[in-house]
Amino acid sequence: MKRTVIILIAALLIAGCGSRDVPVLKVGYVGHDHQSALYIAALRPEATNADAGVCLKEIEPRKQYELVKKGRKIADVELYEAGGGSKMPTMMSQGHFEIGFGGVAAVAFFTDKGSPMKIISPLHTKGDMLVVAPATPALDWNEFVAWVKRERRPVRIGFKNPVAVAKLIFERALQEEGLTFTGDRADRTSDILMVHMKGEANLIPGLQNRIIDGYVSNNPWCAIAEEKGAGRIIADLNDLPPGIWKDHPCCCVAATDSVMRKQPGLVKEFLKLIIVATNYLNEDETLAARNASDWIGTTLTVEQASLPTSGFSTNPNDHWKKAMMVWIGEMNAMGQLQDRLKDKSAAEIEALLYDFGPLEKAAFELKKAGMEVWY
Repeated sequence: MKRTVIILIAALLIAGCGSRDVPVLKVGYVGHDHQSALYIAALRPEATNADAGVCLKEIEPRKQYELVKKGRKIADVELYEAGGGSKMPTMMSQGHFEIGFGGVAAVAFFTDKGSPMKIISPLHTKGDMLVVAPATPALDWNEFVAWVKRERRPVRIGFKNPVAVAKLIFERALQEEGLTFTGDRADRTSDILMVHMKGEANLIPGLQNRIIDGYVSNNPWCAIAEEKGAGRIIADLNDLPPGIWKDHPCCCVAATDSVMRKQPGLVKEFLKLIIVATNYLNEDETLAARNASDWIGTTLTVEQASLPTSGFSTNPNDHWKKAMMVWIGEMNAMGQLQDRLKDKSAAEIEALLYDFGPLEKAAFELKKAGMEVWY
């Protein structure tokens, strides 16, 4: 009897030691459809396992998963929903998670300030809109500019976060049109009053309660406003002056320097999921819309309107890098970059801001296994 008990205890101890030896990968994301590749990877484990030999086995929906490679668990994965704008890189720099899905401008801003993180994969482009109240006498960007110039008071435009992609693009377009803007409510001389709404969840209520006259944000909150009848999309920010925003990078996958140094193989396997899920996104828009709707809680109608305004790719090709340099140049001009990335060459920016080593290895292995990838 004693021997049986001892054997059982020893077995439990061995099992316990084994589970502690499996690394934990903590992943943060912002809960909108620009990051649909993550949701698809979590919702389609059978497909990713068949195509990439790796999958996320669900333990607790939207929270706890096992990263499984060829039938063997190689890591526990914990998902955390973080806020938009600077909240994701802030939380990552504070150690809440090692991999984060969020805006390229926010990650560049934090990298410039010295936070030990890098962009490890492109993810998404465009998908940012200008929304106005239904009664606004403007149907497109040119009419919006003309309306603002006629108004005797500042037109109030909301934004979700100071380093949000949509805000930076919109303010650059205002400058190009000769319109002035301010964040000071006491300033009655500017054409536009930029109103910090402190999160995308407050944009539509702000419009409905007439706190703001319009807002700039990413989808799906623009498509949601139209579905609710609370607002109208009158401009795709991708098309705004000065004509430099075509297919602008919006979201990316970032990681801490620490996890890239300590667990590059684990990061590689995780990125295989994102590459494959991005393929699924581009191959079947209907199923992608259903997956995004299921995960986020939006309606299928919203996602069918929202997702086509976006582009999805994990390819860090020359086109993407040049588009990123447009971002860096604009952020320098607006005074957003003051330290590590300030006035650096393209080669210096790449060394400081990117680490595509695990991504390229993931793509190579998928290609070698017969998958259609960009490598």
